[in-house]
Amino acid sequence: MRHKLLSSLMIAGLLAGCASGSGVPLGDTLPPAERGGIITPTASQDYRLGPLDTITVRVFREPELSFDSLPVSLSGKISYPLLGELQVSGMSTLEVAQRLSALLNARYLRNASVSVSLERAANFTVTIDGEVKKPGVYQIPGAQLSLSQAVALGEGVTELAKLNEVIVIRQQGEKRYVARFDLRDIRAGRSPDPQIQQSDTIVVGFSEASSLLRTAVAALPGLGAVFVALNR
Repeated sequence: MRHKLLSSLMIAGLLAGCASGSGVPLGDTLPPAERGGIITPTASQDYRLGPLDTITVRVFREPELSFDSLPVSLSGKISYPLLGELQVSGMSTLEVAQRLSALLNARYLRNASVSVSLERAANFTVTIDGEVKKPGVYQIPGAQLSLSQAVALGEGVTELAKLNEVIVIRQQGEKRYVARFDLRDIRAGRSPDPQIQQSDTIVVGFSEASSLLRTAVAALPGLGAVFVALNR
């Protein structure tokens, strides 16, 4: 429950900041998502590699072991000279560089200096928090993910979710965007289902009214049918 309390406080803070005219403006739209998401140099350091990503490998003074574009296979591996196939899915570029350095130094080179960078991202991560059944950070293959699909990744919303208060936070360069969406309208087709992109954070709000009703139902089991009807 602690993370849900923190998420509720996050939403309350965002809404309060918007109401007072300070902080990040709250809108009902976001800047358009791009295919593959937007990976900034800072974000790429934390990015976890996945199938169909492409990396750049540089080994100091070893041109035959350096590559401008080295693809990650569907099985999450790279094919590297001397070392064969190496599993890199789930690793950061820094971790791949460290592993390559260790393997090359152990067998073929002395004090190999290896750097690895992300050349093209085919996967992205999204953070899902608040009133969802399974909050967490999810890695998404490809680049097509809508808001409703992202919520489904968290195994759907809880009974205490405030569906008209689903917040998406997006960092794009130096700018931060925050938008609020109504999941009921999206599900009914009354509103478009926005596309999610790399490193977006989605927070599903907490309904205090539902919480109070649930407490009443627990005390008076006969109200269970009413509770179920109101939450449909």
